[in-house]
Amino acid sequence: MVTMIFITSKLFRERLCIFIFYFLHMSKSILFGVLVILVFSTKLNAQLKKSVRAFRIETPISIDGFLHEAVWQLADSAINFTQMEPSTGEKATERTVVYICYDNEKIYFGIYCYHKTPSDIVANIQIRDQLSKSDDLIAILLDTYKDNRSGIGFFVNPLGVQIDMKVADDGRSLDLNWDTKWESAAVITNKGWSAEVAIPFQSITYDKKISTWGFNIGRIIRSNVEASYWSGTLTDDFRISQGGLLTGLETPEKKKILELTPYVTLRYEDSDESGTHNKILPQAGLDAHINISSNVVSHLTYNPDFATVEGDMMRINMTRWELAFPEKRLFFQEGNELFKTRIKTFYSRRIGDIQFGGKVNGKIKDYSFYVMDSQTKRDDSLGIPSANFTAIRVKKDILNSSTVGFTYVDKKTDTSYTSSASLDYVLNLGKTWKITGQWASSFPDGSLPVSAYFMRVAKENNIYHVHLRYSYTGEQFKDNVNETGFVREDDMKELDSDITYRWWFEDKAIKYINIATWSNVFWSTENVLRSWNLSQKARMYLNNRFSLDLSYSNEFKLYEKEFYNNKYGAIIGYNSDEWSMANIAYYQGQNFDNDFSLLQGDIRLKLFKKLSFYYSFNKLDYSPDESQSTLINIFSVDYNFTNNLWIRIFAQNNTRDDRIYFYGKFAWRFQPPFGAVYLIYTSDSYEDPLLAHRSNNDIVFLKFSYRIGF
Repeated sequence: MVTMIFITSKLFRERLCIFIFYFLHMSKSILFGVLVILVFSTKLNAQLKKSVRAFRIETPISIDGFLHEAVWQLADSAINFTQMEPSTGEKATERTVVYICYDNEKIYFGIYCYHKTPSDIVANIQIRDQLSKSDDLIAILLDTYKDNRSGIGFFVNPLGVQIDMKVADDGRSLDLNWDTKWESAAVITNKGWSAEVAIPFQSITYDKKISTWGFNIGRIIRSNVEASYWSGTLTDDFRISQGGLLTGLETPEKKKILELTPYVTLRYEDSDESGTHNKILPQAGLDAHINISSNVVSHLTYNPDFATVEGDMMRINMTRWELAFPEKRLFFQEGNELFKTRIKTFYSRRIGDIQFGGKVNGKIKDYSFYVMDSQTKRDDSLGIPSANFTAIRVKKDILNSSTVGFTYVDKKTDTSYTSSASLDYVLNLGKTWKITGQWASSFPDGSLPVSAYFMRVAKENNIYHVHLRYSYTGEQFKDNVNETGFVREDDMKELDSDITYRWWFEDKAIKYINIATWSNVFWSTENVLRSWNLSQKARMYLNNRFSLDLSYSNEFKLYEKEFYNNKYGAIIGYNSDEWSMANIAYYQGQNFDNDFSLLQGDIRLKLFKKLSFYYSFNKLDYSPDESQSTLINIFSVDYNFTNNLWIRIFAQNNTRDDRIYFYGKFAWRFQPPFGAVYLIYTSDSYEDPLLAHRSNNDIVFLKFSYRIGF
């Protein structure tokens, strides 16, 4: 309701009129580019696709990983997988059989992954949503709108660990932060491994009017670095438009169910930063999920709790640019993949401590949409006022697997107002050509609009990538947009080009070789050269699992003066394409008038069946300005009693500000992924230059959440 009032407000109509007028007069080059592309491109006819029929059942299947139920033998099967890599187009080296059934509540998948040498099956990951080709796994891809560009991915490894994600832009944009409720189990046998998956129709959105979904199944065989797909030879992972068809579905009308996830926390806090000492603070909040229809959902939140969010891992930043971090909060997960544009006018981490919020998202015919409105709390201790954030996103399907989109974002406080709007297009032409572009403008309160745009042409598949991009970003665009978005630089006219290539070798000591070269140059809007960068990298991975990476970069930067930076380095790794791995890296060069050396190391091990360990260090030495030198240590241990009952200990320190951060969590997901009990302790200690003494912050959380359906 808050959002609808805003949309119909006079202020919004005025802003929208300004945006349309400004777009029509200031982005002729982008419009011309789109028109040229559309004139010389035609909609491709759908190729003949493989299909498999879903078998309707009356009795639910018990999900235990064993395909013992007789109904599996009655169902149609997806077989005859084709390699995408390493031997493109050849038959998969191992047999995979997938059966599909459904009833009024769920769709079921029974998968058998034959393996001639079961001892070679790799299964290490026990943490949900850690997408990687480092384990053997099965990937189920569902295009529930049959639009050839968007989909949902469900992955399971031989330990039954789940990964779920949203897929957009025909596989080129992935959102791993999305979560939903589904079941899976897997077992390793003397013939390979098998898995069963059950996905409730209530957990996904789909078009009730269609009985055929886009569908594909992928398999990773880690022992020979193989990726294969059922539908045939894909040009790259997760290409929705290159999948097959799942027919025979009679999907149920989605129940207009209201799901509430209340939570209660007890929080003990002793913090110099917040000024709260030795206090126990009870807190409660509520999240609501409402299925408006099979293809539209609504989310409401009041006083949401982000206590379970682990601190961001410390990173070395040798640039003058801000680092971006992923969004981990539940409220923003559904639909967040729609905002993955190059000029990011909506970056949800700009939104702080939310008091309440709501959003509606889904897809109606050819239109995907997202509307969100939220109000943040005032923080007097940090001088942060309460603010209202609104984000609107609409995408229209065009051609075979392409889109055009519109985004509007604004932020309002008692004393300020800023907004931005953008138009973008993604043209997937054939299997490997892609043309993208975007125009965006920011409307700071009381000031003239500031604009940015880009156009990019690329040819890419799983073997090579080539692109050329031109961008324009107006002066002061960054400061305006970064009230709600994420832009690293402005006042520039930029040319950018990348070339990458991979060679696969058969029956050789070398498994593959990658080479890559990146080049970038930009001028100010007044044609003053501000930056250029040339970077090269080569990677060689051997069949004995050792690897060698070599890299070199050379750049020019103009800030308060001219800087000439360079960096060259080498990485020696063992098993670095898998989860259990070890790397040692050394870099040396010059960075902003300082000589530097950087020594890095990573090791991750499965010490026992349920115990995993990770350690990383980064030692950066500057000369002659030693004040920026630092040593970062990162350490974590996970013990998984089961996939949904575990203990995690995470610690890191940074010598630059003598920071020591500790995070410990006991977690039990009794209703995965939403219903859970968490006991969490965090400690953050560092030298605070504002307080002129050491700041200590200790917090203990006890959180309980449970999803209730009505």
